[in-house]
Amino acid sequence: MANKSRQKNSAPSKAKLVGSPTPLISAEKAIGGISEFHYGLRARFNQEVALRQQADREAAAAMAPLTEMIKQNKDSVAAMQRRRKLLASRPNTRAAFPKFKGKLERHVRAGSMLNVEVPPYDYEWGDQGSENTNGTTTWGTFVALKADARMNVTTYAASGGLGWASAGLGKVFQPAGRDATYVRIGLYAPYDYNWWDDSNIETAHTDGFIGVLVQSWDLSGNNFQTDMDRRIPLWSDGTSWTESHSDSSDGYYPSDTYFWAWSSRIYVVWAWCGASCDGSSGSIFYSTAFDTLSISMPFMVFEQFI
Repeated sequence: MANKSRQKNSAPSKAKLVGSPTPLISAEKAIGGISEFHYGLRARFNQEVALRQQADREAAAAMAPLTEMIKQNKDSVAAMQRRRKLLASRPNTRAAFPKFKGKLERHVRAGSMLNVEVPPYDYEWGDQGSENTNGTTTWGTFVALKADARMNVTTYAASGGLGWASAGLGKVFQPAGRDATYVRIGLYAPYDYNWWDDSNIETAHTDGFIGVLVQSWDLSGNNFQTDMDRRIPLWSDGTSWTESHSDSSDGYYPSDTYFWAWSSRIYVVWAWCGASCDGSSGSIFYSTAFDTLSISMPFMVFEQFI
């Protein structure tokens, strides 16, 4: 809520390119596709944050008389400081990756035609960044490992600033049918997450999601398009005044994602995730937020109805 201008303490990193090209779609094109899509989401999110900051500044102006009154009370200020130290003991470490027991191999089965794909996947991608206020500790980090089939996003905003991170694992898919094919994507991908946010008058927020993104090119590697964007929120929370919220849970990616595919196109299917959080810092008031999400993906299934 304080009328502070944000200064970038660490600029968003460029999407990291890791892995070798595949015979169908190069890593540069595949990762360029999800990066372009992601930057569009980031632009819309930045607009939301800017509106939120403007509302906080107006709220700070309205609360100014109360702020000055609290400053004059030594017991109140001391209580604020004790509460801040108490809540600072919360962990802000990455969530453990879910474990899968058993050995898997890639195979194709008859029927509606099932392709079971196992690591290593074709692509790994991630993006991270932060904006800090007054030098506060704020960051976002990601893990994306196609060989180990793991993804993680973790962000932290300590008394001001904004952190974000995204990560994804991609697999090339080309329909076996002669024309159009109805395709079901099934992911065995357990996840674990935890988050918390707390406020001393100032506001804090934390958000996280999992998603399936399908993008495609023609057989020459041109005519790029996004065919499907399915994002599923896992949590979205905010605090103000003296609220303190937290949650931890686990679950699985949904295995009922469908899209329509043509034999004249080459597809890249991304399993991906993202998280972000923000906090605020004023003269005596503040807020803090943290979140972490870890995913393991031992196998992917493509079911074609041909």
